[in-house]
Parts: sequence; structure tokens; C-alpha cells
Amino acid sequence: MHPQPSSPAIFLDRDGTLHRDTGYLIRFEDFEPLPGVEEALLLMRDQGFRLFIASNQSGIARGFFPMEAVLDLNQKIQEYFKSKGIDIEEVAICPHHPEGTVEIYSRECDCRKPNPGMLLDLAKRHNLDLEHSYMVGDHPRDAKAGMAAGATGVLIHANSAGSLDKHTRLKEFPSILEFARSLRGAHAYHAHA
Repeated sequence: MHPQPSSPAIFLDRDGTLHRDTGYLIRFEDFEPLPGVEEALLLMRDQGFRLFIASNQSGIARGFFPMEAVLDLNQKIQEYFKSKGIDIEEVAICPHHPEGTVEIYSRECDCRKPNPGMLLDLAKRHNLDLEHSYMVGDHPRDAKAGMAAGATGVLIHANSAGSLDKHTRLKEFPSILEFARSLRGAHAYHAHA
């Protein structure tokens, strides 16, 4: 028996990347996908990438909402995308923040982006090929987490141009859809290969 080959993945930030950032989103009623997101995720899927969310959720550490509320919201977001034919396999969250008010979550950790802990954990548990994977987000910390994990960091809406050193494992795009379109034919991976 040969071990299963690892798969390429796209790790996605949640707030401000997949949906309008309302600041500490907790009610599904306030979930508003950004323009082009569904088309972009379908393109990623069609290029053979497995999809995951990796999201800092410091609102838990700050006592703004309980862990259960975040898990419930993430499940509803997964179900929303599933209804559009998009399988987001898992939503990883970091509930920590060093200045949190909830003691068990008030600490430094290796999972809060720009640290790569969430990506490394997902890669290990889901047999993902980090070298051929991407971390996509709207903040430099997202791209930095991807690069630290050995993936390619993708910065969307580069409103902080110049804050990241140019790097072979960093790409910048004006929208998530532009990034998804750039993947066409760029990889030898295809669904069901």
C-alpha cells in the first residue's frame, strides 16, 4: 500500500475576505459574501484545490461571544457555501489573544496568524501539500501565515502595499476572483486526478 499523495489546498481568511467585515461578526443574518467570492471558490474547486478557512477569532478571548456561538456561525457559513456547491472542509479558528479577558484564551499562541499553527495543523490532519497551497486573506498577517507554513501567501486588496517585503511566496491581487482566475492552468493538479 502506497500512502495517499498529499493534496493542494487553499486556506481562506474569513472576515473581510469571504464576507463583508462587520467587525466581530457573530450573527449569520449579518453574513454578506463579498462580490465574486462564490465564483472564485468554484474556480478554486475546479482547479483541484481543497478549501479550508483559517480565522483569527479574538472576540472569544475578549469575551465578546462564547466559543459555541463562533462554531455555530462557522457551521452556518459552511452550509451556505455547500448549498452553492462549494465544500469548505473545515473552519479552523484561533480563539486566543494576549490581551484577552477570558483567562483560558488570554495568551500568546502559535495558531494566531501571522503564526502558521492553524495551517500546519490542517495540513497534518488532512494530508495537504503546503508547497502547492495558498493562504488567501485581506491582511498582511494572512499572507505571512501562509509563507511561514511553506505555502504561498496571497494578499487581496493590497491596501497596505509596501508593508510586506517582495517574496517569491507572496502574490497580491485586487480581488479574490482575480486570484482564482490566475490559477487556471497554473498547476498540474486537477480534481479527481
